[in-house]
Amino acid sequence: MPENKRKRRRSSSTGYYIDGNTVRKYETIPKELPENQRRKKRRKKTSHSDRNVKNAAARKNREKASKLDLTYTVFLVISVVVTVAVCVGYLSLQNEITRTNVQIATLKSQLSTITNENAAMEERINSAIDLSQVYQAAVNEYGMTAIKEDQIHYYSNENEDYVKQYEQIPTDE
Repeated sequence: MPENKRKRRRSSSTGYYIDGNTVRKYETIPKELPENQRRKKRRKKTSHSDRNVKNAAARKNREKASKLDLTYTVFLVISVVVTVAVCVGYLSLQNEITRTNVQIATLKSQLSTITNENAAMEERINSAIDLSQVYQAAVNEYGMTAIKEDQIHYYSNENEDYVKQYEQIPTDE
């Protein structure tokens, strides 16, 4: 039963049912100020002359602050120009980097294609030459023989990466 009591709705004179704390509050008529408070307001109005002086000074300061002097304007213009120049430089560098990346990708694909073609060509050349047939032709037709250990001469050159032969290499004899 206590639950039913909670669910009861209150009825108002308008015929609406309103639950809980959602009852509308009526506006009250403002009370008139007593005579003492009216006098204080009048006194405050008379002290407006002091306020007017302060407001005039504040207004002058605001006007002075709102005016842009030449140095501030020049500073703003220079800072805007520098900012725009930096942005344009940044965008041009980004464009150059993008273009370079595209060129690198193109060159990499070309290198890959050429490397594949080279490997295929090398395989065709190696399959076209029969080394046993070349050996047989060299030995039988041209009378060539394999070299012997005593025919090999070693030469060390420590100063240069290559050797230019101007004369015959001396024999060990």
